[in-house]
Amino acid sequence: MKKSRPLVGLFGGSFDPFHNGHLEIVKASVAAFPFDKLLLMPVGQPPHKSRRISFSTFRVETARLATENLAQVHVSTREILSPGRNYTVDTIEAILGEYPDIKIKLISGSDFLYTAEEWFRYEDIMSLVSFAVALRGKSDKEESERQAEYLRRKYKAEIDFFPMKPTSVSATQVRELLSRDVSAAEFLPDKVNDLLNIYRPYSYRKVLDNLDEDSWQKLYAYERRLFAYLGSERRLHTVSTCLLALELAAVHNVPAVEAGTAALLHDLAKELSADDQSAYSGKYLGKEESNPELRHGPAAAYLAREQFAVKSEDVLNAIQYHTTGRPGMSSLEKIIFLADKIEYGRPFKNLDIIRKLAFAQDADASEKGLFLDQAVCRCYEEVFAAIQGSGQEICPLSKDAYNILK
Repeated sequence: MKKSRPLVGLFGGSFDPFHNGHLEIVKASVAAFPFDKLLLMPVGQPPHKSRRISFSTFRVETARLATENLAQVHVSTREILSPGRNYTVDTIEAILGEYPDIKIKLISGSDFLYTAEEWFRYEDIMSLVSFAVALRGKSDKEESERQAEYLRRKYKAEIDFFPMKPTSVSATQVRELLSRDVSAAEFLPDKVNDLLNIYRPYSYRKVLDNLDEDSWQKLYAYERRLFAYLGSERRLHTVSTCLLALELAAVHNVPAVEAGTAALLHDLAKELSADDQSAYSGKYLGKEESNPELRHGPAAAYLAREQFAVKSEDVLNAIQYHTTGRPGMSSLEKIIFLADKIEYGRPFKNLDIIRKLAFAQDADASEKGLFLDQAVCRCYEEVFAAIQGSGQEICPLSKDAYNILK
């Protein structure tokens, strides 16, 4: 008896963020079809310019957290890691090229039936996969069936329907609420809500909207490349550091693209082996860094220069000294030093007062630099207390920088 080909569900989208509506369609499709695996495919670069979607790290992590208890479901970073814009047909062909013995069922809402002919190479898509279309209640069924029959006749499309609970939630609605610091808990899986409350990625909408298009595309491309270097926890920290650095840059008149670049790349070497950190830091410094805990800074600066083509000395210095700081720090270096330690994912005590100082609340323009220095000093004091409590030695560069600024 011939063995049936494995059936793989494919559900793509921006997932910005992954909400209860997405989760319902996943659960309903898993219940309706005998999938061997269901791939969630967050888009990397959408094929059509519209709004700016959020950094990939949060979109991937919300999808992962929401579905981590569903055994068949796997979140794929294939499109995020692929260069250029993502077209569904390219993704399908790439998957079938690697796994020619599988069958793919593309999962969508019923709106797909009416937009299918607008998709890039839609006839090829219809010849390569079958479709699982969610019906949200009886009112959706008759018209959807007529449209499906049209696609079946004209393109020989294989279309199956499955029922799901009607939902009214939209990602736009969730983003709007969270950007205003209003709870969206009723629309989100619990773990997704917890994550977004900790890191607050949608509170940065204004500063991101103010980026010029070239700067945004550059930072967005850098962030996607981080997936090849860092695991999810470190990426969450890194992207949170970037968002905070962009806000601080706007306050202190530092170029946004430089702050964003330094923040995104500051921990680039953090998860490399000790040998690689030692080798890269040695190449960058021209000598061996004696403290193994500090090697990831110059190693990251080396990778930023050699693999990301970063030429700005200010950016490279901010990356190199992000852990310790140093005497004579530029405003950019101070911002990266601070953002690394006070981003909203950090669990340390006494961060609120440092954040207030860093944002120079109630300060006039002439006082902002002084407030930034005070924030760095308060941050050093917290770092020194933690280091002394652990019995370690304080870095001389940090001591000197603190004594100059205080």
